[in-house]
Amino acid sequence: MNTKDRMTTDGLRAARRSGTTARVLRRGASLALTVVCGAAALAATGGGIPGVGEPGGPSGPLSESEMQLWLQGRALFDRDFTPAEGLGVPEFNADSCRACHFDPVMGGAGPLELNVSRFANNMGGHGPFTNLPGGQMLSKLRPPLDNTRENYPVDQPDPSQNADLFEQRQTPTLLGLGLIESIPEAVILANQDPLDLNGDQIKGVARILDVAGTPEVGRFGWKAQIPRVSDFVRDAMGGEMGITTPDDGRGFAFVTDVDAVADPELSPSDTDALTFFLANLGPPIPGDQQVGMVQRGKLVFTALRCDRCHIPVLEGANGPVPLYSDLLLHDVMGPAFQGMEEPGAPSGMYRTPPLWGVKDTAPYMHDGRAATVQDAILQHKGEARFSSIGYQALGLDSQRALLAFLESL
Repeated sequence: MNTKDRMTTDGLRAARRSGTTARVLRRGASLALTVVCGAAALAATGGGIPGVGEPGGPSGPLSESEMQLWLQGRALFDRDFTPAEGLGVPEFNADSCRACHFDPVMGGAGPLELNVSRFANNMGGHGPFTNLPGGQMLSKLRPPLDNTRENYPVDQPDPSQNADLFEQRQTPTLLGLGLIESIPEAVILANQDPLDLNGDQIKGVARILDVAGTPEVGRFGWKAQIPRVSDFVRDAMGGEMGITTPDDGRGFAFVTDVDAVADPELSPSDTDALTFFLANLGPPIPGDQQVGMVQRGKLVFTALRCDRCHIPVLEGANGPVPLYSDLLLHDVMGPAFQGMEEPGAPSGMYRTPPLWGVKDTAPYMHDGRAATVQDAILQHKGEARFSSIGYQALGLDSQRALLAFLESL
């Protein structure tokens, strides 16, 4: 999903080694899918596929045929693609989904070294903000002799054609995407308050996207730029790996490229399997919520008004979703911040990241500027400044209680 930055080939290899503790399916493992599917409920403790209720397992019970499809998608997520299969055109960020999304389990987040960069021109901070030809994204892996705009300085005669604004993007967790997709648009829209009518200085607004002429609410990505899991799969396969996917008419797929591999490079059935895997990948598993310090921390969380944006539960189509987010855009960076702009998502406006599993998704903030949860709290500005200032005024015991609560989610 257009999230990650410079990583060497050695870094990719290290990510693969360290990020696959639950992996039993490697490249070529599709031949063994029928055998694995017979062990659909196998627990991760034995080195097998995580079960329902275990980190990295399905979000709910699956039939035998559904488990086979889920495992097929999991194998694709774990697969190292090659140029012969369409990898890169000629640039890419990684050769597999798992190479960036592996912490703490396959499908999770990624560390700081997996950030990607975005860049644009803002005329030295005076504006107007302008995207350069080709868009904002900068790929991590590309031929070193490919002398293009990503090699700085570009030194174009027209200063407006040079990048002078740069922004990192942190790899988000993908756990629980299907549950987030199940939340009706009306539930998300009901929490908007762009005019601050209730006077709490918090002005959440939904990202409304034009998808093939129809307005839809964005749910995924740092700027809520993706509405559905299927859109995420197509966008990520193209933007992160240069793999073309079938065109479903929604505008997120990279449907063609200039290499010699026939398009789509990922078949319709494989695209569907990868989507099914992510749509049924379980959410992070919370810790013990009944510990006394955790309970005290929850009260502090509410007192600091953290729950105004990080709403504990949104009602999904099949029940409550305890994501701790309103999925709305907020200004949490303050007026001095300059960053990327998108239609409907100005500089400094980011989607409230879900807090479930927050202890396993360091570093924090959109660009990884916060190494710890406490750092992230202290760096909240704009609409979140009340919470940040309030946290600093707390006694040490209350601060510890809040952190204990957050790390239990």
